[in-house]
Amino acid sequence: MISIILFCISWCTNDNGFGNDLPSFYAQSTHMASQQITEEAVYLCTGNPMPKDIEEIAFWLLNEPFSTSFKYISDMKMRKGLALVDIIREVTMFVFKIQMPSDVRVKLINDLADIEYRLSFACNDKLQLGALISTFTNARTAMVAAAS
Repeated sequence: MISIILFCISWCTNDNGFGNDLPSFYAQSTHMASQQITEEAVYLCTGNPMPKDIEEIAFWLLNEPFSTSFKYISDMKMRKGLALVDIIREVTMFVFKIQMPSDVRVKLINDLADIEYRLSFACNDKLQLGALISTFTNARTAMVAAAS
């Protein structure tokens, strides 16, 4: 339980830049929302996608057809209250962990940055979700071409 609270404090101070104001707020909010402070409770309280959700989304992006990926990701966003910009931030970090040709990775990261930039101007989420899926579809095609 202590490690979960430390994770929450670390997340607040490292990623969000809110200094010392939010760690105690998130710890208190997590405790108020759930009788036990668990990793899942912290993620739900902070609104960040869980690592297993990101792995599942990445699997869909890399393996499923466009329409299936769109449906699955849209459903997960609605069910778990996830923001597309948070998904893109975490998927970007996931891309650095998987093995792929450098040129494909560079193009993919550049496209993800473009999508995140457009989302900062309140562009349509559905349109940007389509852009995310098509970016991974292009990357998948490039990886297959590079393998042959």
